[in-house]
Amino acid sequence: MSQTLPTWSRASLLAMLDHLGLDYRETQHDAVYTMADSAALGARLAGCRGKSLLVQNKKGTARFLIVTHPDTRADLTTLGHRLGVGRLSFCPPEAMQHLLSIMPGAASPLALAADTQNQVQLLMDMQLQSTTCFLFHPLVNTSTIAISTEELQTFLVAIHHPATFIEIPQRNE
Repeated sequence: MSQTLPTWSRASLLAMLDHLGLDYRETQHDAVYTMADSAALGARLAGCRGKSLLVQNKKGTARFLIVTHPDTRADLTTLGHRLGVGRLSFCPPEAMQHLLSIMPGAASPLALAADTQNQVQLLMDMQLQSTTCFLFHPLVNTSTIAISTEELQTFLVAIHHPATFIEIPQRNE
C-alpha cells in the first residue's frame, strides 16, 4: 500500500502558522513571477523581499532552496562546487510541485513545510542575517506574507528545516 503524502496549499500553510502561534501579515496581489514583478507591487508590506531559488545538482540527488537579496545574481556553478555537489541548475516545475507543492514564482522557505522527507536544504545568504522581517510567498505567487526573522526561525525549526547561513557567490555580470 502506498503512503499518501499531505497536500499543501496556502490555506493549510496559514493554518500551520496559526497553530504555531506565529505572527504574520498577508496581502493578496496579482501573480508575480520575477523579482521585477514583485518590486512593481510597491511596498504593501514592510520587509525584505527574499529571492528564493530552488536548485539541484545534475543527478537530482542534492537539492537546495537558496534565499538571497532581490538584486543578488547567484553564481550557481561556484556555489555547487563549494558545496561539493557539482554543477547546480534550477529545478524543473515538476520537481517543484513534487517536492514543495509549488509552481514557478512561488518558491520560499514557507514551502519547505511540504518537504516532510527533508529532501531540500535551506541556504540563506549571510547578508540576510541582520534582516528583521522577510516577505515570502505562502505557496502561491498571488499572496505575500510579512514575517519577522524570529517567527520565521521558529517556523523553520518546527518543520525541521533550520536555515544555514552561508556566503552565496555572485556572478560578475
